[in-house]
Amino acid sequence: MGKRYLRTIVSDFQTLTASADITPIDLPVNPLSHLLLTLSLTKNVAAQATSLGQVIIPIMQQITEVSVRHRGENIIQGSLQDLAVLNAILDGTVPSVHDVGQADNEIQSVTFPLKFGRKPFWGEEAFPATTRGQLRFHMTAGAISALYDAASWALEAVELIEDDPTRYIKYTTLNRALAATGRQRVPMPLGNQLLGILLFDPSDEVDTGAVYAFGKVKMLKDNVEQYYAESNWESLRDDIVRRVPHWRGAWGHVHAQAAVDTVTGEELFTVADRPPLQYGYLDFDPHRDGMYSLDTAGVSTLDLDLNSDIASGTIRMIPIEWINVR
Repeated sequence: MGKRYLRTIVSDFQTLTASADITPIDLPVNPLSHLLLTLSLTKNVAAQATSLGQVIIPIMQQITEVSVRHRGENIIQGSLQDLAVLNAILDGTVPSVHDVGQADNEIQSVTFPLKFGRKPFWGEEAFPATTRGQLRFHMTAGAISALYDAASWALEAVELIEDDPTRYIKYTTLNRALAATGRQRVPMPLGNQLLGILLFDPSDEVDTGAVYAFGKVKMLKDNVEQYYAESNWESLRDDIVRRVPHWRGAWGHVHAQAAVDTVTGEELFTVADRPPLQYGYLDFDPHRDGMYSLDTAGVSTLDLDLNSDIASGTIRMIPIEWINVR
């Protein structure tokens, strides 16, 4: 007989209040593989054809922060957009928009997984059993996009009721406001193994010139170059493509035509500041088996060293920590 899992509705659909925090939700006590956050929105105008190709972007951006906290400590934390990108990199799939009709009052929905392991339904890697009230879900909403009249949300959990995990992953956001160009270091968390670091760059592909906050990147472990002796931002972005097939077009695009029978262009990205254009990835787990994980136990310093082309803007980094339960 095979193992069983249990998928439950933790919090059923309720109104998403703009620019407000939700009431924190207690999560199940059994080992957790992943959560499923669903946003459902009602369109406020008809024929938004120019927006359908990138409709997932305003939906993601309505949630400014999501966090899962164990006894007050963040296990998962970041903007919904950053967390969606990171979770897509983990298992190679991106969220999908359902019901993309153009009529007024059409309801569109997207489900975003939030994983506690590199693979869903993996009994060895999930958040371990806890007691009621110790593991809670928090979320902050921003302004609702002008494309929609109203929004609601729901949360489901996948419990691994017959498993006893030995490890889980933790990923929380680090921010750094840039004040100058040139070399600068950002300390990374110590004590656990790192599987990767997601990088968000405030610059994008349509800015004048090829200038980026993460112009060149290296990793320093106790001031010694490790893994990335130095790499260009352009190649770090391309590493994501090896993780997720069709990465560039997977987040929505528009096909440009002068008329129905005249093709004037291929995939046209009409909005620049959106995924996947602004993300790169440092991969310390290319085989997905922990073989190359970056061990930080007993380390004095671990720094992401970047050579920035720009002197303003805020960069974001999300290290993926591999936590042993025992």
